[in-house]
Amino acid sequence: MKVVILLTDRCVGSMAVSLIDGLITLNYCHLKAGGERPLFEWVTASMDGNPVTPFNGMKLTPDCSIHEAYADTGTALEDQLWVVPSIYDAISRQSKIVGALARLQPMVSVIADHYRRGGRVASCCTGSFLLAAAGLFEHCPALMHWRSELNFRQLFPQVRVDTRSVLADYGRIICTTGGAQTTYQLVLHLAEKVGSRDLALTGAKMMQVDRFPTPPTVYSATDDDQPHNDELVRLAQARFRESLHGSVSMEAAAQQLNISSRQFKRRFQQATGVSPLKYLQKERLKRACQLLENSRLTSARISLEVGYQDESNFRRLFKRELGMTMEKYRDQFGFHPAGAAERLTRYTAT
Repeated sequence: MKVVILLTDRCVGSMAVSLIDGLITLNYCHLKAGGERPLFEWVTASMDGNPVTPFNGMKLTPDCSIHEAYADTGTALEDQLWVVPSIYDAISRQSKIVGALARLQPMVSVIADHYRRGGRVASCCTGSFLLAAAGLFEHCPALMHWRSELNFRQLFPQVRVDTRSVLADYGRIICTTGGAQTTYQLVLHLAEKVGSRDLALTGAKMMQVDRFPTPPTVYSATDDDQPHNDELVRLAQARFRESLHGSVSMEAAAQQLNISSRQFKRRFQQATGVSPLKYLQKERLKRACQLLENSRLTSARISLEVGYQDESNFRRLFKRELGMTMEKYRDQFGFHPAGAAERLTRYTAT
C-alpha cells in the first residue's frame, strides 16, 4: 500500500511524523516475520510541493506537490490511501477554522476529485473538516477530537458526528479520533487490513501502544462548558450544577426562569448543543469523575452525591456513557500516592 500524507501550514506535524514512524515499524515487523518485501511505502505532499510550517513551528519539507501525487499512475487507486492532516485551528475559535478552510480550498478540491475517481482517504482527527468540506460525509459520521465537535456541528450541521469511536472504516473513507495515539491507531488498523491481525498485535507490542485504547468519551467527561451568549441558559446551567445531588424538574427550572418549558428546552439546546436533561446527566457524570479522581468515596456514596439513589442504575449509566466501569476510571485517572511511592521505591532500588 502507498500512503500519501498530505501536509499543510498549521497542521499537526507530529501526526505526519508518527505515521511514518509507525509504518516503518510495521515494515520491520513484517520483514522480521518472513515477509519478502515491505508492505507499505509513503510519500509526503503539500499543495505546491513547498515546505510547510506546522503549528509547532518546525518546518516539514514534502516529497512532492499534491498534483504530482494525484497524477501518479504507477500505483493503482485501490492500493493508495491519502491521509488528510489534522488542522490545529479547528480546536480554536470558529473564525480560525473558517479561515483555514478557505485557505485550504484548493487542497479540498483535489481531495474531492481523488475520491470521485475511486481513491481512498483517511482523516486524522480534525482532518474530518477537510473531508466534510469536500462533501464526503453524506452517508457516514465524521470522527474528530471532542474539543472540535461544537465547531464542526456549527459548520456542517447536516453531517453526523461520532466522538465515541476511536476509528471507523467506511470502505473508501477511514476516520480516526484525535489525540496522541491517533496515527498509531490508524497504523495498526492498516496493519490488520493490509497484513494480518498478528502483524497488528506485533506492531502494537513493538510501539507499546494499546491495540484497543481508552474510549474518547472518557477524556471529555470533565471538560468545561462551551461558551455561549444566552444569560438565561447560563443561569439554568449554574442552578443545575448546584442541584446535582437532588431531584431536578425541567418544568420547575423553566418556571424559575419565567419561560415556558418548550421555550426553555429550545433555547437550552440552541445554546449548548444538548437538551437540558442530557446536560444534567453529563454534569452528574462529570462530578462523579471528579470524585473518583480526587476522593476515596465509595461508588455508592458517589452515586448519592450526584443524585442517584440506586447505585446499580448509576453504574450502568456510567459504563454506557464512558465505556468503562467506575473502578476502571478511578484506577486510570485517580491519584494513588501510596502506589506512586511504591513504584518509585522499586525503581530507585534497581
